[in-house]
Order: sequence, then C-alpha cells, then structure tokens
Amino acid sequence: MKRFLIECGVSQPSTQEAIALDVHGPSKNVNLRIDYISRTMLGNVPDLLIDLLEVAAYVYCADQRLIRGSDKLTNFGENWRRSLRFSIPVREIEVWQDPEVHKILADTLGFLSDDSYEFDFRKTEAPFQPGELYFSDLIDASAEHDEVALFSGGVDSFAGTVNDIITRGNSVTLVGHYSSTKIRAVQENLIEGLKQRGFGQKVSYIPVWVSNENVRAREFTQRTRSFLFACLGLVVARMTGKDSFSFYENGVVSINPPLSGDVVGGRATRTTHPKVLRGLESLFSLLLDRQIEIQTPLQWLTKEEVTRKIAEAGVADMLEQTVSCTRPRIWTEKQKHCGVCSQCIDRRFAVLAAGMADYEPSENYMRDLLLADRSADDDLRMALGYVSTFQRIATTTKERFLVDFPEVVSSLDYFPGLTTGDAGDRIFDLFQRHAKAVEDVITAAVSSHIGPLYRNELPPGSLLATCFSRGHIEAVAASDYDAQAKAFMDRLGTPVLEFALDENSQHIVFQGGHHLDGANFRVVEVLIENFRNAKRQRADVPFLPATELADRLSISEQSMRQQLGRLRKALDPLAVMLGIPVDQDTFIETKERAGYRLNPECREISLGDIQAEGAATSQA
Repeated sequence: MKRFLIECGVSQPSTQEAIALDVHGPSKNVNLRIDYISRTMLGNVPDLLIDLLEVAAYVYCADQRLIRGSDKLTNFGENWRRSLRFSIPVREIEVWQDPEVHKILADTLGFLSDDSYEFDFRKTEAPFQPGELYFSDLIDASAEHDEVALFSGGVDSFAGTVNDIITRGNSVTLVGHYSSTKIRAVQENLIEGLKQRGFGQKVSYIPVWVSNENVRAREFTQRTRSFLFACLGLVVARMTGKDSFSFYENGVVSINPPLSGDVVGGRATRTTHPKVLRGLESLFSLLLDRQIEIQTPLQWLTKEEVTRKIAEAGVADMLEQTVSCTRPRIWTEKQKHCGVCSQCIDRRFAVLAAGMADYEPSENYMRDLLLADRSADDDLRMALGYVSTFQRIATTTKERFLVDFPEVVSSLDYFPGLTTGDAGDRIFDLFQRHAKAVEDVITAAVSSHIGPLYRNELPPGSLLATCFSRGHIEAVAASDYDAQAKAFMDRLGTPVLEFALDENSQHIVFQGGHHLDGANFRVVEVLIENFRNAKRQRADVPFLPATELADRLSISEQSMRQQLGRLRKALDPLAVMLGIPVDQDTFIETKERAGYRLNPECREISLGDIQAEGAATSQA
C-alpha cells in the first residue's frame, strides 16, 4: 500500500515524500470558487462550513494528484489502495478534533475510495483568508426554491431535474461541480435550454469550480468526487435554510457491483452507495448538531426508467445535450461520448432500452455500442463484462442473489425504513428489471442485424458479433486475470470468518490483527459458550434469548441492542482487510423471537495461529 502525507495550507512540504496543497496565497495550487451566490445567502455560511469546503477540496485534489498502485488483482488489490494522511488547518478546531468526527470521516471516505485515511487538524493561524474569497459573481437576489440538488449534466441528474420541475411542479436550486470548462458548458447549456422553455422561475444554477491548479491529474478514478459534491450540496442547502439536498442517480449505479472479477473494491465506484450516503449524513449531522438528510429520489429506478422520465417531461429533444462520459479531454464538438467507458456503455444501453435512440444518434459516440470494433486494448472486455454480469443476474434466483453477488450485501443495512430482507428483495427486483433491459437491447439488435451477423459482415470484435457467436457471454481476461479473479471470487463465494479469544488481554482477535475489546468482548464472551458446546457435539448452535443475553451483560435490552449495533459497525474494516462481505449477521446472528448467537459459519482458532499468520505476513 502506497503511503502519502498531504500537508495543507502550507507553501512547501516539510519532506520530499510529502505534497503541499493550498487554497489561497502565493503558493495556491487548489482552485475553490462558487459562483452566482446571493449576498443574502453568503451571510448564512458559518466558518464551520468554510472549513468543510476546504477539507473536501483538499481530499478531492489529493485524490487526483496521487497515483494509485497497480490495477492488477495481486494480493486482492493491495497495491490499488493508498494510505493518505492529511494535515489540515481549520477555523473551528474544537469541532474537528472530536474523535467521532475523525472516525466517521475516515470510515466513510475509506469505504468510498477503498483507501486508508488519517486526519490531523490544526488551528488556522491568524491572519487567515476570509471565506468570502471563495464566492465570486455575487448577485443581489435569488429565488427561494423548494429543493437543493446536485447537477452533473448527465442523464440521471437532468432526468431528476425535469421530473421535479416539470412533472412534479417543484422548484430546484442546482449545484454543479466542474473541473473543466467543457463540463460547465454542458451544465449551462442544459439550464439555458430549460429557461428557454419557460422554466426559468423553477430552476437556478450555482456552478462550483474545484480543481488542481497548474498540475495535471494523474489519477482519473475520482472516487472522492461525491464527497466533494455532497459537501457543496450541504453548504448551499444551509445557505437557504434547508436541512436536506438530493443526489439524482439510479439505483443500479448506486449499488454498482463490479462488472468483472478484476474490478475490486473502490474500482467499482461507490459514489452514491447507501452506506456512503448514510455516513455523510452522520458526519454532517454531527458537525452541525442538527439532522441532515441526503435524498435519493431515483434510488429504486433503473437507468432505462430514469431516461424515460426525460421523455415523460416532454423534453426528449434535450437528451443529446446531456453528457455522461468521464473523459472530457477527448471530447470534440460533435462527439462528447467515447463509447468505451462504463458510463458511456451504461448510458447507451439505457437510451436504446427506453426507445429513445431517435433523440441521440449513434454518431454522437466515438465508438458505437453494438457495431464498432472493440478488439483493441480492453474495450471489448469492458463491454462484455457489462453484458455478462447482467446475463448472470437475469438467471439468478432470489435465493441465490446475495450469495452470487455478495457485493450487494454491504448496502442492505443502509436503507432507512426498510429491513435488510425488504431491501434485498427490492434490490433483486431492481437488478432483474435492469438485466431485462440489457437483454432486450441485445435481442432487438440481433434481430435487426441478423443478415450481416449471418454473413459475418460485422467486425468480429464488436459487442453484437461476440454476443451472437457465443452461447454464454464472458469477458476475455487479460494476462493472468483469470486465475486471480477466480481465486478472488472463490474467496467471496465461501467466506469463512476466523477469530480467536484472547482471555488475558480480553480481546476477540481476527485474521489481519483487527480485534474487539471492552463491551464488545463481553458480548462475545457470553455467546461463545453455546457456540463451543454445539461445535463439540456437532449440533446446531442455539440462540440465546434477548432477555437472557441482556441479564448476563447486566444491561437493559435496549442498551444491549445498541451495543450489538456498535459491535457490528466495529467489524466493517474486515470487508477491506479480508476481502469478504460483512453484514449484520456475519459474526453475530439475530433471529426474531429466538435471540442471538455466534454465526455457526465462523471458525474459532487458536490465538497462536492468528499471531503466527500475522508474523509471517509482516515478515513478508
């Protein structure tokens, strides 16, 4: 794992290994500017939110500047991850030094980008730059709108916008982040188009420029962009006295399981993953001492269903003005979609499935989804990986869904108002609908091009020719990915959580050195008796009733349940450390009216075995 020190608010790094970032002054190398803010709104920005803006800008810009290691699967993506330690000056030092703030911030960013984070906050030295410097192009008045939402200029954000202002009749303040003038132009053209159709009173636009200055990005995954985006949304929401804002994104992308075996961890984006959004809500609520909500109105819709909302709002002709591609450097005046990245592939499938191809010609893409030759580089692998993933989902039963796609498990506890069972059912139905849309696009294309397919007139490296010539679609792996991906998926498919009980130090120790102590140790100590007895007798592990567990812990049932929640959260790092899915029943199972038990699938081993493995690992 590569380690980096990022020193913020300084002109020069203290060591050659560190990098310096600064948002103002003669050494400024981070741009942070918010346009079109009213003078009244500006008065509602406390120092704490200015701190948050700077923290988010530093995290985002460092993410772009610091290259990841190998993109191979070796050691389950160990070289893919980075260890990032930030030293950041802040105005409200007492708030930022709260250990809970540190924990939520590091945990949420860690899950979002699959990196390790540490933060050292220090008091900003006087004189420091006033926050007003970040706000330019002040206006004298602004409309009071019903909602605040984040706006990228892609299909989902535009569909969410027109659904709110046209179909539902609401008014929306849109916050658009851009790091290139090309992206801002896309956003502004869409807003101007809505104003020309008479919706000027329903929509306003606040563009935000955050980027590295005079330094080219070296890392293009941008996993922390949603953290920056959410912080911008919160600031604008609070400027207008609101405690909520919206992310417009469909549910399949939100959950976003990897499309092929070599895409692990943070490489399958988690930008609006429910766990990330709940973590951000917790962070914002803790910082501001008030309940903050992040809404996701498109959560239970597929990309096809979201795309249809543009037509339902009567603005289908504006579809081709939206842009989803992540590679603005290669855009041309006529072609703003590479047709190769996963966002372009996902978008084109949705447009075709929604029957809206007439509103977006295939010539808008540098590479046609179905007919272009993709044999060069990894282009065919990406497209085939997309199709094969949803082909597998289409043939998966509800009972096997979470087993065959364990990456989904990490989201189940993070849907407010839904049990994990209900959330699993809804996600299964969502993914089945999306898989059907992908199938419909492929079968319709085969029917339309059956003659050229039969005569072998299409490029053999095209997606359609490859699908037509194979009974079972699989992405062709490069180099030794096959063996590594199989090992990785085998490990996910049959996870075994091993632990040892250290009575001397009163720790429950897991492989990799992670441990539980204190009240968490006591819970396991009470439950382990039934676990051991059942294992010796080769019997099923009995559940311990809730009342009895609470009595033996000498606490109330409510306190006991809260303690179990804390214990389960304490196990979250195991998902990254051991490469296994972790849900609420992974270690301690709950059964309604029966009680609690250690999961029978777990394995207790000797403390020496864990220590021996840890020693061997450290020596390696």
